[in-house]
Amino acid sequence: MVADSPSSISIDVVGERYRLGEVIGRGGMSSVYRAKDENLGRDVALKLFAPRATDAGELKRQEAEIRLLATLNHPSLVTLFDAGVDTRIPDEPRPFLTMELVEGQDLRSRIRHSAVPLDELAVIGAGIADALAYVHGLGIIHRDIKPGNILLVQTRPGEPLRAKVTDFGIARIADSTRLTVTGAMVGTAAYLSPEQATGSPLSPATDVYSLGLVLLECVKKAMEYPGSAVESAVARLHRAPSIPQDLPAGWADLIRSMTSLEPRERPTAADIETALRQALVSPTFSPGNLAPETTRVLPARPFRAPSVTADSPSPNLPARPTTGHPNGNDFAHANQSLPGPYAPQPTTPRGTYPRRPSRAGERLRLPVAILTLLALAGGAAAFTASQAPPSTSGITPYPAVTGALGDHLQELQNSVQP
Repeated sequence: MVADSPSSISIDVVGERYRLGEVIGRGGMSSVYRAKDENLGRDVALKLFAPRATDAGELKRQEAEIRLLATLNHPSLVTLFDAGVDTRIPDEPRPFLTMELVEGQDLRSRIRHSAVPLDELAVIGAGIADALAYVHGLGIIHRDIKPGNILLVQTRPGEPLRAKVTDFGIARIADSTRLTVTGAMVGTAAYLSPEQATGSPLSPATDVYSLGLVLLECVKKAMEYPGSAVESAVARLHRAPSIPQDLPAGWADLIRSMTSLEPRERPTAADIETALRQALVSPTFSPGNLAPETTRVLPARPFRAPSVTADSPSPNLPARPTTGHPNGNDFAHANQSLPGPYAPQPTTPRGTYPRRPSRAGERLRLPVAILTLLALAGGAAAFTASQAPPSTSGITPYPAVTGALGDHLQELQNSVQP
């Protein structure tokens, strides 16, 4: 929908509500105008098909197909707002579509700038495949998938460009009436499927083949089958597309399968969308089947209750080194590699100098003795309690303790009583 040579502005009104502006796109069957919806006050893109004489029945069938296309609703499709017939010239009725006006470049312009990186191509390709899977599910074949019909929009700053497929002007309802003249070959020659080139029956695989050529062009930055319509159509029937050697194997296999000469050997659009979504999370951005994540089951180990004795360390603490310091100073041994002030200081063997009794040690002897007596008294009370008959009240008796400590113990016992 990017105009090569925009025409002059027209002031005509189509459908009694769409005021035509400049031409923003041209094709063999239609022209696309920037228009103003005077009922809603918004800018739209209006696609006006070329005039041609036709009978009333054919016109009704065309209008019915266009209205069906106008009901499509998908984030990767250009939204169609309205459809109708321009009857300003009674002898030359012209169907028209009005759709959202997408500001931005198309994929054709993007390819002209540079080759598309695989991570960006995975996002674009997945969006196109998702849109095709949607329309194929409704029995609609686009029949003209090409870079010029793929618009690139950025929904949020910093996010990758996303694709929107447009131009269903030559779309066909499967097993139904064509929008074009009977017997006419439609589509752009460089992206035609083999069945389109030979006039064979079409299927959704037709769009898959064209999309494969589009992905390949994004990588190579060149059309695979250039030339005139006849040259391009014949070339694809005699040779398969040439895939670059440095393309990752997953991408090469995907494009090769999409451009298979036999339509039944091509993947569906839904399968392509899945493969490209997987490529987004693959480190090499290579579409294909990812290896399933497996859950490792560790061997069961029997639980052994730790045995703690007076001579064994606590199970929650590291064992003491078996080779300790000559003086039994294990701390010095464990930290012998620490640098600077934390390095252990050499110790003097016991008995070299007479030891003087420490004043601090004398001051500690009295509190230690008192604590020892209290511990013995507690042990005696516990032994006496164990010899007493069990209490029938279910309350564990405690030894009598006086003072503030006794008051706190009594409060604690009262708080846990049932």
